[in-house]
Order: sequence, then structure tokens, then C-alpha cells
Amino acid sequence: MSRTTPPRPVNIEALFPKLGAFRGTTTRLHPRPGRPDAAASSVGGPVLWPADEPWPVCTEPHKRSSGYRIADVRRERQVLADAWARDRPTDEERDLLKELGRRHRQREIADTDPIPLVVLAQLYRRDVPGLPPGPDGCDLLQVFWCPFEAHGPTRYGLAPHVRWRRSDHVTVPLDTPPQPALVGFKSSIAEP
Repeated sequence: MSRTTPPRPVNIEALFPKLGAFRGTTTRLHPRPGRPDAAASSVGGPVLWPADEPWPVCTEPHKRSSGYRIADVRRERQVLADAWARDRPTDEERDLLKELGRRHRQREIADTDPIPLVVLAQLYRRDVPGLPPGPDGCDLLQVFWCPFEAHGPTRYGLAPHVRWRRSDHVTVPLDTPPQPALVGFKSSIAEP
């Protein structure tokens, strides 16, 4: 694993000695665009999920019938990346981006319908030094969240969902995980 974090410019504990009492081990992630598979640690990549286990869903009531299509979010990102690699979007790309950035409605989705959570990250213990052991020998940490910022007392919070599992217990992995029809905000979809 390559280390890309530059050396610290100052010794913060020398400047503020009382901070030493709060020292802990932290792993900073440096995700790079790629095409990970379920056997790899990743942000936004596929997860190792048993085919016979129900996918996690959000059941908290909130608006979920208006938002962005996941395919449109990914296509918009690709068009923008290609455009900025050349300097700027063409007129045709601007028109396409306007269409891709449009919110959609699906009136048949009720505010109480369960919606599939989206993958945020999957981390194997072998890849993350200092990751605490999971329960019962679990070696895989999976993090999901609801793609709508509509949780908690303010109704603007995220709803993360953490799952520990033993990777060697997944004998038949799920090929295609369920996805929500719409997401409330584009940045809820992590790029692999």
C-alpha cells in the first residue's frame, strides 16, 4: 500500500502538549478512481453481500418521491470530467448536463416505502491498520447510508448503517444489489 500523506509541517504536540492525552490511531483514506471488485476495500465500490440476506433499507418516513436518478448522476460526472479535461463543456454538453441535473418525480413511491440504502464504503481489516476487530471475528466493515438527508431531529441529517461480517462466510455473493429509484442529493452516490 503506498503512503501519500506528506510529512507533518509541525509537531502539533510540541506546540500544544496537552493534546497528547487525546492521541489515537487514525486511518486516513486516500481513495483513487478505479474499478474495485467486492474482494477489495473501496469507497463506493461493490460490496461482498450474501445473496440470501436482505439488503439494508431505510424505513424512516420522509420524502423520497423526488430526486435524481443514479444513472444520471454518474453520467453527469463523466460528461463534466470529459469536458473539463478539454477545458470546458460544449454547447451540446451544456444541454445534456441541464437535462441530467433535472430532478425527477415518482409519485408511486410513498414516504413510508422502504428504500435501499446506498454503499458508502467497504473496508477489510487486512487493508486498514488499527481497524478494531469486529464482533465474532468479523473482518469486513461495510457502511451504507440513506440517499436522502432527511433524518434526525433537524430532518437534515444522514442515516449511516454499519454492518460487520465475516468475509469467509459469504459463499454465494449478491450479483446486483438493489438501488433506490431516486436519490435526494447527488453527493450521496460515492464514485468507486
